[in-house]
Amino acid sequence: MSAAAPRRRSFLRRLGVVVALTLAVGLVTLAAAMFLISRADGPLFVFAGGPLRAGDPVAFGDMEWDRLDELRELEMEIVGVASSRTLWFNVHEGIPYVGCDLDCVGGRLTRWPQQIEEDDRVVIRIDAKRVDGRLVHVPHGSDEYEAAKASRIAKYWGDAGDRAGAETAAHTTVVVVGESLTGRSRRDEPGDRLYRVAPR
Repeated sequence: MSAAAPRRRSFLRRLGVVVALTLAVGLVTLAAAMFLISRADGPLFVFAGGPLRAGDPVAFGDMEWDRLDELRELEMEIVGVASSRTLWFNVHEGIPYVGCDLDCVGGRLTRWPQQIEEDDRVVIRIDAKRVDGRLVHVPHGSDEYEAAKASRIAKYWGDAGDRAGAETAAHTTVVVVGESLTGRSRRDEPGDRLYRVAPR
């Protein structure tokens, strides 16, 4: 055995310890960050946050939904799980709608609509205001679904020419590929869910 072999083994051991420690520190840091975000006042970018605390409480009927439709996103807390997320929304005939365009129910991954099936209470925060509500599922094929979905498509896929078009194109690609992989595209009912936000 050459004299270099023990040195090489020693070096590889030290390197293994450094890599293991780096990974451990990284995982602990990530876990701590996710824990803090999950307790934060609202979501952070694409990461779910905690309950919504800031914002002026406003009665549902006092919200100017048609005016707010100019905005792209709202924050929604699912009361039953004390978790919040950022969602696209649209307003049709003065009524706000939120949706999940992915394989939301009956797929391989748990999505927020499955939490809504257990408890439909939500808190919406938009324009520095908070309003209590509940989500009502709008069935596929209903007149309400077709009208509200058309409004949603017009808002995010229309001729705005800004980031919404690019985001929607990328999002649609993910949905199509995802539903093909999960088999949802071969089922009778589409995997998306649309909800009317109603007062409670």
